[in-house]
Amino acid sequence: MNAPTPGVAEIRSALAGADRTPLAWDGYGRAAILVPVLDAPDGPALLFTVRASHLTRHGGQIAFPGGRLEPGEDAVSAALRETREEVGLDVPAEDVLGVLDDQPSPFALIATPVVARVAWPAPLELQASEVDTSFVVSLATLRATDPTWEDRVTDGRVRRLHCYEVEGRRIWGLTGNVVRELLERLAAAVDARVGAVRS
Repeated sequence: MNAPTPGVAEIRSALAGADRTPLAWDGYGRAAILVPVLDAPDGPALLFTVRASHLTRHGGQIAFPGGRLEPGEDAVSAALRETREEVGLDVPAEDVLGVLDDQPSPFALIATPVVARVAWPAPLELQASEVDTSFVVSLATLRATDPTWEDRVTDGRVRRLHCYEVEGRRIWGLTGNVVRELLERLAAAVDARVGAVRS
């Protein structure tokens, strides 16, 4: 029997108690993305965007809101700003749940994933120049999906990219890797909780 999907409080606890791996590669800029954990009545879910098809970088691909850090910004402030600009969600800093491992992009950027709670449902205002559409996938559905993977080489470094085929959509690459890390951290927290109950 599968363990119940963790709620927002458990997600915050799981991220707070885990180490993360920062990256710093020569010649790479800094970016941040927001992983919106929707605090929905029927259970937590993730909000994804589909990048505008006309974009030369990542056009038509599934992503989380995000972009380059501006001067004076840290990862959290950049992720919150990009989310406000791209999808119209004004996420307060106190709703940040934690930060995941840095992820390299093939476009010479190191992205820091910032996980945050978003009260749901909420109205969205998609920035047409950046985003074609958005969609939601429950954490329960993602947890029940076995990802595939492939190895790619970026600047001489081998990267393993994970892919989730969910509801006719392909969540892969940097976004797939972020989803996988989040699910692994939640699974570890659930296992620890179950172990504590049994001991």
